[in-house]
Amino acid sequence: MATRKEILFDGYFYDVTDFIQKHPGGTVIEYYTEKGEDSTHAMQQFHKRSMEKVRVMMSALKKRPATDSEIGLDAAVLRKNRSLTEDLTKLYLELEHEGAFEPCYVQAFIRFVEPFLLAGIGISLFYDPRYPIQALGIMFMVLGRGRAALLMHELGHYSFSGNPKVDQAFQAIFDGLFVGLSAARWRRQHNRHHAMPQRLHHDVDLETMPIFAFNAKVVRKPGNGSGFLIQNQAALYVLNTFFLSILWQFYQDPKFIIKRKCYLEFLAIVAHCAIFYQLGFWAWFPQAWLGAFWALLTFSLNHTFLPVTEEPTHWFEYSLLHTANVEHAPWCDWITGYLNYQIEHHLFPTMPNFRLPLIKDRVRAIARKHNIPYIIHSYPKAVQNVFKNMKNVSKQVKHI
Repeated sequence: MATRKEILFDGYFYDVTDFIQKHPGGTVIEYYTEKGEDSTHAMQQFHKRSMEKVRVMMSALKKRPATDSEIGLDAAVLRKNRSLTEDLTKLYLELEHEGAFEPCYVQAFIRFVEPFLLAGIGISLFYDPRYPIQALGIMFMVLGRGRAALLMHELGHYSFSGNPKVDQAFQAIFDGLFVGLSAARWRRQHNRHHAMPQRLHHDVDLETMPIFAFNAKVVRKPGNGSGFLIQNQAALYVLNTFFLSILWQFYQDPKFIIKRKCYLEFLAIVAHCAIFYQLGFWAWFPQAWLGAFWALLTFSLNHTFLPVTEEPTHWFEYSLLHTANVEHAPWCDWITGYLNYQIEHHLFPTMPNFRLPLIKDRVRAIARKHNIPYIIHSYPKAVQNVFKNMKNVSKQVKHI
């Protein structure tokens, strides 16, 4: 008889053996069937806007009370985790009472219009016969694409309108029309990252071989670390971010869309292709390249140079020990779409991003109470960390 699979949620073990394949978010739920894992905070935060539906679904599953000996952690770790849970839950309930998770429609309208405005200005300037004006038009298109990508990220967390179905539809439009990628595939991949950031064999953002290796432990086969791409990854970063986006756009994402029958995404990507077919290669190429570099650099600043783990880790510790913030300044807020508050974003992924700056002091207070570092770097320092880490990893894996 096959081994039954259970997840720990709110003090009970739930049998999810037959539910895993039905889980709307994919098989990421299997991560929490491993010994020592607790899905409580992940379920609470991923499903903030559908918690009642989740509880109804879970009520149909067999459950049993969890004992300390079955959880699989030693007594000291259990005490530490419960203390963290108490403080984090208290903060979460306070924020919920304050309306911090509710959408702001004025903010949403501005974010919605901005990419269309920037891209529209860019396209109109690109039709000017003067080359300098065309170049300016391309830069506006880059800004439109970049801001659309950041908005797509927020839509994927259902933190935009307050309605997951609306956010999902808008995400398909923005990711497909402006970037040319699949929103549904992005959600599947990104939720795995949020579930366990910097966790080996779990966080898909670590699995970037053979183009990048952000940690020596992801190079698992002899000889893989000595290849040209890995040995020169820092120097090739600007170029390889483009090649990675091309791999997604012309192979992995179309394959996913066809398999999953994502019709809205298909239409949005067709529109994207039609627009740039009309504009021509020299409009598409620079905005695709610079847009990919902007997006991937933004997502590299918060994790890639931090330590990895293979052990069960508390939700708060994932967010503090394996995540770093980037300087808190208005210009940095804009170019990162508030992802410079990555610690707060990982703790509360369904919170509208513009509210993340408002909670940073309370998060820092919990970290201080539990003697956990609150990591924050200036923007130049964060960029330096990314490239320095890539160079160091290249040296470490050269003779593996």
